[in-house]
Amino acid sequence: MAEDNVIFKNELITININPEVYKCWLQHRQINNSDTEQFGVLIGSRLPDDKTFWVDLCTTPKPKDKSKRASFLMQDPFHQRAIDKAFKKSSGEMGYLGTWHTHPQSHPIPSNIDINDWLLCMERNPHRLLLFVIVGQKQTNIYINLNNNLEIISRDNNG
Repeated sequence: MAEDNVIFKNELITININPEVYKCWLQHRQINNSDTEQFGVLIGSRLPDDKTFWVDLCTTPKPKDKSKRASFLMQDPFHQRAIDKAFKKSSGEMGYLGTWHTHPQSHPIPSNIDINDWLLCMERNPHRLLLFVIVGQKQTNIYINLNNNLEIISRDNNG
């Protein structure tokens, strides 16, 4: 029997996370002082009204990517190929939903670099809402720009 999705929800939006994606995020947390940021793209689908999302897949760092304690560069073409493959396999139902990465903080706070990167991602994708996930040591936050407000939906990593 498949595990239930992990739900992030507020009064405006529901985000269903495949349990394997959530496990991946938690396994890549920066717990030790030597751990570098981990990251990838989010792949899934949404209802046309943009109030319900399903994050079905995520990618993880690959050889051409770069990662340090407090920064990363997603450069490996694997990430785009994974999006293209999911899009084709699902006949266009699944696609790019956003990005995820880790922070070495218990309760993550987006940096100016994060926010500027998200703004660029939104400019490149003006006709869709995007999800941005930061996985902290004890809490995971999903950020989404709704009506020009950056909504935050949080979940304790133990619950």
